[in-house]
Amino acid sequence: MTKLTQQMLFLVGVLLAQTAFAQDDEKIEISILGTFHFDQFHDGESETNNFFGVKRQREIDTVLEKLKAFNPNQIYIEREPRYQPQIDSLYGLYKTDKLKLNELKNGAGEVYQLAFRLAKMLDLEAPKCVNHYESTSQSLISSGSNIEKYQSALIEFQNLGRSVVGNFLKGEAALSETLLKMNLPENIALSHQLLFNIPAYVQEGEFASYDTIDEETIDKRYIGAEFISLFYERNLKIYSNILNTPLQRNGQRILFITGQVHVGVLQELLGKNDHFAVIESADLLKDHP
Repeated sequence: MTKLTQQMLFLVGVLLAQTAFAQDDEKIEISILGTFHFDQFHDGESETNNFFGVKRQREIDTVLEKLKAFNPNQIYIEREPRYQPQIDSLYGLYKTDKLKLNELKNGAGEVYQLAFRLAKMLDLEAPKCVNHYESTSQSLISSGSNIEKYQSALIEFQNLGRSVVGNFLKGEAALSETLLKMNLPENIALSHQLLFNIPAYVQEGEFASYDTIDEETIDKRYIGAEFISLFYERNLKIYSNILNTPLQRNGQRILFITGQVHVGVLQELLGKNDHFAVIESADLLKDHP
């Protein structure tokens, strides 16, 4: 059985499983907020890059107020389900004022600065872990016919990311403006195209590394399609976690905070699911009169 066949069977199983939680005709609203990882850029000695500093805390407050208007009754985060007990424990301490986020390792990250803080503001349960991690990289394809098509698209995407996040790090853009740009439909489409469309042009090539990949399962004639399948499989499993978590918690309005490159494919999957209504996160971040 080929990897593609396995993935299609997996997706069919996921789609069939949807009927298990369809209790009524009310759709579950979900908005997926694409972010960069705050803690990777946190610098406690920098006025602009100190996420615990006055400037950035005010900007985080602004973002939280915008997200609060969506009034989610569940918040999902980019953590694997196996970490749920740890998240429950930390959130319980934080919610009862027994833990300060600046005391936490990676406490400057979006999981804590956005998900924890918003959940506490809305008096919600702990954020739910729905991620599935598999080691993948945008630079995984190293050679093959038409490799220049992919490399050109990668450079365009990287330049956009450096520009948007770079302006934020230089203090030239506020956090709400930065997240809004990242979540504009045209920028979501750009990252989606990079990972799930253009790589299929590349054939007869190699991956830069096979450290976490069974090389014998890779058909190098279709190296670009194999690359797509790695990213798609990971997101299918995240999608499966999303589908099953509302069953347990009866969530009807969900905010999922995750890396920007996941947004397009998950919006596509959820948008085809009759039990969900996808709300563009860019609409949440815009200034409304």
